[in-house]
Amino acid sequence: MFKRKDIDMENPAKVQQIIKNIKEQTKNQEYIYRWSNGGTIDKVTFNFNAPITDYELEKFYNIYPDIKLPESYLTFLKCSNGAELYQSLTCDASVICTLRPLQEAATHMKKLQISALFQEEDMKKLLPIILLEDIGEIFLDTSLPSEDIGYLLYPFPDNKRFTYTFDTWLERFIIAQGNEYWYFN
Repeated sequence: MFKRKDIDMENPAKVQQIIKNIKEQTKNQEYIYRWSNGGTIDKVTFNFNAPITDYELEKFYNIYPDIKLPESYLTFLKCSNGAELYQSLTCDASVICTLRPLQEAATHMKKLQISALFQEEDMKKLLPIILLEDIGEIFLDTSLPSEDIGYLLYPFPDNKRFTYTFDTWLERFIIAQGNEYWYFN
């Protein structure tokens, strides 16, 4: 597995700064312009949920005592227990990225565990934390030890693991304006 390097350690402060910057950027105008692949421009907004409560987090850990959430992802939950990033104001119900609330991710994980695609034991430890419109899900591999950075997994169709932390994934996703930067060469 991928071991953490000094260049990509968990950086919870980066998550806080990203959310603060997005809220500051959209405070006065309610939307920003987003460039997408193909050169189109769209007006988009961001919706952040309330932070996760200590009770909700304790309840999750009581149900899943073997799961240890990465620090940067945990910081995200403490800032916003779920979010919609790049919600189009011109296309009805179009949200480029949904970061699921923790309880919703856990419920979805239980449903996936009984599906035919998730019968292998290593697939049963995947927490679906991100949903990308028209693309699919990104999972947090909860079976990995805390020193591994390959915990973000994009399993379908090609079992790609991101070799960096959640905060770095989020930062790059925002910089790429909601585009799949991992496919750019």
